[in-house]
Amino acid sequence: MSFIKSHLTTLKISLFFCLHWFFITKAEFEQRPANNLKPYASILYTAVLGGKVALPCDISSPSVNDSAALVLWYKDDSAQPIYTLDARRGNVDQAHQSSSPQLESRAYFNMINRPAFLQLDPVKEDDAGEYRCRVDFHKARTVNTVITLKIIVPPGEPVILDEQGQELTGLVGPYNEGEPLSVTCQASGGKPRPSVTWWRDYSLLDGNYTFELGDIVQNQLKVERLHRHDLLAVLTCQASNNNITVPASSAITVDMNLKPVNVVITPSKKPLSANKETGLTCIGKGSRPASRITWWKGSLQMLNTREKILHNSDTRSTLQFTPSIDDNGKFLSCRAENPLFSGSAVEDGWRLDIQYPPQVSLKLGTNLKVSNIQEGKDVYFECSVRANPWIHELSWQFEEKDLSTNTSAGVIISNQSLVLQKVKKGFRGKFTCSGSNSQGIGISNEIFLKVKYAPFCKPGQKSVYGVAKHEAVDVSCELDADPAEVTVHWRFNSSYKRSDKVAFTAIGTRSVATYTPESDEDYGKLLCWGTNVIGIQSNPCVFTVVPAGHPDPLRNCSVLNKTEELVSLQCLEGYNGGMLQQFILEVYSTEGDTLQANISSQTPLFIVDELPSGTALRLVIYATNPKGRSSPVVMLTSTLRPAEKLTRKGDGEGIIIIRPFLAILIAVVVALVIITLVLAVFIRSKWKRREKGEERRSNSGLQKFETPLKMDVDDSSELDDRGPDIIPAKNISSSTFTGTMDEKDQKCLQMNNTMEVEYSIHSPSRNRLVPLDSLYSRSLFENRGISLTELEDVTYADLSLPRGQCLNPVRRRELPTEYAKLDFSRRCTEREESNTPLMTSGRESTV
Repeated sequence: MSFIKSHLTTLKISLFFCLHWFFITKAEFEQRPANNLKPYASILYTAVLGGKVALPCDISSPSVNDSAALVLWYKDDSAQPIYTLDARRGNVDQAHQSSSPQLESRAYFNMINRPAFLQLDPVKEDDAGEYRCRVDFHKARTVNTVITLKIIVPPGEPVILDEQGQELTGLVGPYNEGEPLSVTCQASGGKPRPSVTWWRDYSLLDGNYTFELGDIVQNQLKVERLHRHDLLAVLTCQASNNNITVPASSAITVDMNLKPVNVVITPSKKPLSANKETGLTCIGKGSRPASRITWWKGSLQMLNTREKILHNSDTRSTLQFTPSIDDNGKFLSCRAENPLFSGSAVEDGWRLDIQYPPQVSLKLGTNLKVSNIQEGKDVYFECSVRANPWIHELSWQFEEKDLSTNTSAGVIISNQSLVLQKVKKGFRGKFTCSGSNSQGIGISNEIFLKVKYAPFCKPGQKSVYGVAKHEAVDVSCELDADPAEVTVHWRFNSSYKRSDKVAFTAIGTRSVATYTPESDEDYGKLLCWGTNVIGIQSNPCVFTVVPAGHPDPLRNCSVLNKTEELVSLQCLEGYNGGMLQQFILEVYSTEGDTLQANISSQTPLFIVDELPSGTALRLVIYATNPKGRSSPVVMLTSTLRPAEKLTRKGDGEGIIIIRPFLAILIAVVVALVIITLVLAVFIRSKWKRREKGEERRSNSGLQKFETPLKMDVDDSSELDDRGPDIIPAKNISSSTFTGTMDEKDQKCLQMNNTMEVEYSIHSPSRNRLVPLDSLYSRSLFENRGISLTELEDVTYADLSLPRGQCLNPVRRRELPTEYAKLDFSRRCTEREESNTPLMTSGRESTV
């Protein structure tokens, strides 16, 4: 990992320098054409005095397996190099470097980047000139790179002068609003001579400048009338002679005396509450220096004030007073005045409107008592309001949530009344009403409506209980009722029986039944309900008792995500067996079958981390409950492999990554080739043994050859090896046959003698057909006067045909044994003599 990070860092640095050179090249140098005096092109580089410059020199060889041997840097027409890199006796990365005294320690040759470059830092004025980089290679030709370096000398800092020739710096003035302004900027020095301009923020005010005696450049700025927006304006004079460095600049800030603009009271023209202390704020704006503020109620100046000057020279004054009903209609004002400008006072105010927020109260309707509200009865509320100004909205709240008219739910709102028809237990809670006007919101007192109701089941209870036979289970039933004095009832109900004999205990609204199933008929539903003074519970609580067992297997398991170290999967849970279940995931590696992780969860969602990368895994997922575990679900997956790398070493050496699939494919191909060669050698050796056997039989004489079911003692071992059901071959020409034949036998003999031998074998090694004469010795048949076309291969099934029938030739792809070659003419004529045990067995001896 550190190796990769280091290479990424090197790549980033290289990219940065490449981009840097690209933009520098675009902005700072140009290509000069070659001529007769200089038969090589020259590159113009521009550098700034005191900065740094990188002069490129490509040291990469155009030839393979070649590198730079010597790098020399020359300046102008000097015959001595100013910088030398000697790699003639070693690697260029470890070459000896040296520089001339004029460069001192300012030169550094960077070979990490491509192309390499000679860096000068800092740049001096006498560094300007023509540089030539000469690169000698071990094999390739010498390469020269010529660069012309131009040095720019920035100008000095400009000076700003007023009309009297006094130097201005920082904050200048103050100038009165409406007066003119005239300032002059001068800059000296710089190579080439700079341009002098006036700027305000990023806007150019004046770009006209003149050249004075010596090396002075001057620009005079005139403003006819200063406006309010010129306050604290920053006027900047810039001197620049290049587009590389930041221009030299000087700036002044204009200070001004301003008149007040306006005065504002906050909150403005808002009605005030009677007998309530009120705080008003008055802010005078636009005055410089800060204005003076006074408060007035009619013709009476108010003294209970507090003033504060803000950071922007505005003045803020705060008034604290408690209005009364008598102040209604009086004029309240705030005045701001700048002492430096007579008659500059400005005023803001309004006539007082003393108001107060609504006063609201809530009560039940006539003849209704809070303690005697039952479910199903009508309830009335009355909301009384007092306000000035009158309310513009009246709202009702139940448990701090707004109510609106809903006739289907029995809620009716009319003016300042609320009607609840046939009230339900859902309206048990706090009721309020509220009114709002321009002064605020008034909220009434709370009335808690305590609705009494019959019992009902509390939601969220466990409804299914799994239990084994002869095992007791406690079934909990919780009711909600008002009043809470409840009589609880239990009943068992199923398709087979119904019983009220259920043992239980009850405390208030909670009851626990102890139930024990004795047989299959005892599984069904337990019903629980209660009664109080309001009435009987309308819908009983239903609890299902089912046989307990191990849970069902999980379904639809799938891998959601996998990385190099993480695998996540999700399944659908099956039936829990009537009991609380949890889910287990076991992770094994397929290689070595070692356990990698064991995770339990209440939901069938698993995330397995810290797994080995690139590993085939077997996931085993199952559910468990107190009765046992489900059948496991087995999945195969794997973590992702890390990125594979091909790293070069030296010249041509590297690491070759062979993927497992490619290795298996190569192994299979090699195995097939080896098997093919072994089969070819085995078949060839078998052919040779057969040829030798034929030669021995041919040397034993015609009498031995004519005896089809006899053999010499020397051949007994070979026959024993071939099996007891193999018939020795016999090749007899038509001339050796003696005796008389009828017409049918002659035709049969003629047909068999004219048959062509079409047997061939398939060579597995070369995928071609091998002719029969390569399997049988030609000399064997030629000595007997029999041609190859007179032979026919038969199976043992041919020997079981009835007497007097001609045998049709049987052609096949398999290689026939050499003992299966019989003469058809003899078989057709010597029926009486062909009565060997093998032949009498008929088709039972067929191979």
